[in-house]
Amino acid sequence: MKTIYLQKIIQHGKECYIGKADPRDLVRIAQNIEMSETQEAQRPLSEKKVKDLAKYIEAPDGLLPNTITIATKDDRLVVSPCPDDPQLFTMEIPESKSEFEQYVNSIDVMDGQHRLYSFRDDVRKISDNEMFEIGFTLYITPSLVERQTIFITCNEKQEKVNSNLLMFFREQLGMISQSDKEYFSLVNQLNNTYPLKGKIIMSAEKITNGFKANQVIDALRAARVDSMTKKQQPLTLAEKVSVISSYLKAWELVVGFSFTKSTAKSAGPAIKMAGFRYMMYLLKPIWDRAISTQQKFDQDYIKTTIQKMISQYGVPYGQFFTCNDHKLWFRDRTAIAAAANGSIEVINQLGSEDFDPL
Repeated sequence: MKTIYLQKIIQHGKECYIGKADPRDLVRIAQNIEMSETQEAQRPLSEKKVKDLAKYIEAPDGLLPNTITIATKDDRLVVSPCPDDPQLFTMEIPESKSEFEQYVNSIDVMDGQHRLYSFRDDVRKISDNEMFEIGFTLYITPSLVERQTIFITCNEKQEKVNSNLLMFFREQLGMISQSDKEYFSLVNQLNNTYPLKGKIIMSAEKITNGFKANQVIDALRAARVDSMTKKQQPLTLAEKVSVISSYLKAWELVVGFSFTKSTAKSAGPAIKMAGFRYMMYLLKPIWDRAISTQQKFDQDYIKTTIQKMISQYGVPYGQFFTCNDHKLWFRDRTAIAAAANGSIEVINQLGSEDFDPL
């Protein structure tokens, strides 16, 4: 057996211990959890997340600074006072194959299960010989209610870092996928180009009526911007920036608002993410129409197309986003997508209103 050293922590009379160990040892004595299996005091284990973490940990900068929270399930693992130091405690954990077999399913993971299970023999990618330790907080045979309380505390009661800032850090550290990296570059360029210049929140800065970068990426992906082509070739980053900027500028000119200067009261959803998402849904259909009708995708074409589309709804251009008939269009993503699909049908019919095939 191997001795590990612990320190006691007391909170409201409840004792727990903190220590460090090789996660490859801990996972061998952890409860055997199947992927996606429902648990009493945990979320289901995600196979994708476990494998992604295993790949991340394999890299030289794959660090896991946060501790995991575990609990003993029975009396096989015992915490004892350290005879050499009254401030420390000790616990014996398995070291040999036969010992591991005796201690299988002796601990339960209450927080950090994806991190720990990424070290399972059938998943992990890190070498056996590479030293790797993680910190842990240990509770001694807590009840189910106590385990559930600890899980909630770890996952709900603490303030989470916002997802937009996390994406920014991942991009800075080279930890995002190639697809996300390309979208991040596009959004970064848009944030430096009129009419969205200074409108996009790239990390955690405060911008009135600003768009979070991860939300803009989500809108661009939903609008299939990456599938826009010319002469059957994908648009370059510079071309995408130019196309999107010209397109959004046309919306400003037709409807009469500014993404960065108008107020929410005067422009309504037009300067909010709901309006941006709606406009982006229409970009590719208007682009495709320019190709099919062999028209140059310039300001005149874009403005004329938007004007013709709005005219079909019978409302003044300046009231398109604020009129009562359209307020429900922007209440949620489902409504936005439905409204955009209706507008796309209108766009696809432009030019055929007076044509009689007979």
